[in-house]
Amino acid sequence: MHTAATAPVVFDRSQLADLRLIPPIEKYPKLVLFAQTGVGKITVWGLFVLGLWYFFRTPLEWVPITVSLLLITVLPKWRWNLVAACTLATTAIETRSLYFLAAIAVGALLFWCARQWPDSEFSQRPIAYLVVGCTLLIVVCSTIPRNANSYLPAWRAVGLATTYLWFVGYALMDRTAIVKKDLTLELGTFHPFWGSTNTPFPKGAAYLRRIEAKDDEQLAVTRLKGLKLLAWAILLALFNTLWTFFFHKYLHIPWARQVLAASVHRGPYPWYICWESQVLSFFEFLLQITVFGHWVIASCRFAGFNALRNTYRPLSAVTVIEFFNRFYYYFKELLVDFFFYPTFFRYFKKHPRLRLVAATFAAVAFGNMFFHFTRDYWMIPRVGFVNAIVNFQVYAFYCVALATALSISQLRRRKTPHLGFLRGRAFPAVWVIFFYCVLDVFGSTERNYPLVEHFRLLGHMFGVNF
Repeated sequence: MHTAATAPVVFDRSQLADLRLIPPIEKYPKLVLFAQTGVGKITVWGLFVLGLWYFFRTPLEWVPITVSLLLITVLPKWRWNLVAACTLATTAIETRSLYFLAAIAVGALLFWCARQWPDSEFSQRPIAYLVVGCTLLIVVCSTIPRNANSYLPAWRAVGLATTYLWFVGYALMDRTAIVKKDLTLELGTFHPFWGSTNTPFPKGAAYLRRIEAKDDEQLAVTRLKGLKLLAWAILLALFNTLWTFFFHKYLHIPWARQVLAASVHRGPYPWYICWESQVLSFFEFLLQITVFGHWVIASCRFAGFNALRNTYRPLSAVTVIEFFNRFYYYFKELLVDFFFYPTFFRYFKKHPRLRLVAATFAAVAFGNMFFHFTRDYWMIPRVGFVNAIVNFQVYAFYCVALATALSISQLRRRKTPHLGFLRGRAFPAVWVIFFYCVLDVFGSTERNYPLVEHFRLLGHMFGVNF
């Protein structure tokens, strides 16, 4: 008796690749058309700001960005003027002070001077002057006695200078941009209303001009991409909450700072607990950076700028340098723009490998240290300028170690990577994660313990106690 042959089941990998937890709504033509109508614009805006509420603790924080996005949605032709006005208004509401206007005024003055006198020494090297000027300001303020009347105003000036330092820097870089140069555009990028850290999200006005939506269809697509990215941020934030509850409250795995403190007080946790805590710390910081970057860039996209994600698939990186590029994109861009390129294009032109290493150390070692030292300026009035530098030893070591690893990673790039998933993707990705987990023992910017205590913890994790 013969039976009909059964056709073999063929697994198509492309079907798995097409699966999406959140559908690509920006690729649905009918939805894109709907998002261009008046009703569609308000609907998409309503969904977006409703999701944005998840990331704000009080209405006072949520309302300014909500109103700003509504104005830009209703009046898209006035986008740049609204971005500038909403940025100033939002900053005034959040700080409840007008001192920030002084920093913005100084930044605007520097931009005007650089554009007004393009052949001057300042205009030729504005970033060097900016960095040196900020450093001198900190040094001078550190000499002011604590009981002097100028003590608090001086350190307030330092705080404003360090907060706006890199935003002003990008504005000065835009002085020679081919795109339209307008002071209004630059003001809108000084801590824009959609959110940022001391690292600009994204870069300056010239960059925003390049990624700005040019017509109604591009604007609709960009806003839908922003809505999708916001949905990702909410899902990851919920996952982070469950992660924290499961590992730290249910399983009672200590936080990394608790593990370090226990090691310092000579009551260390078992080595395997230390490893668990360190690995969890790595993924937790990755989640925090990803969530924050996602909702900020989502808001930037909804304002009409198709900015790249701040964090994009870092766990798929197969080299140390690739992870660094994917993990915190806009901070990487800051280091590259302000420190790597000036060194790379100026020094060691006849020695390509030395040129690459020198530029990498200028960015990842010096630039990274300078960024975090000025960001954490508040340590200086507490302990003094010299002690603040001494207390920075752990993060300084981290920066040098990272610069060394990135230099090696760039110099030994394989021209023909191994074929196959395990050797070509999985094993290298696991090695990269392991490297950053170990390095993260020194990655904390806390100032409580000396470098030797971090080495003591690392040795204990590998079974070496001293």
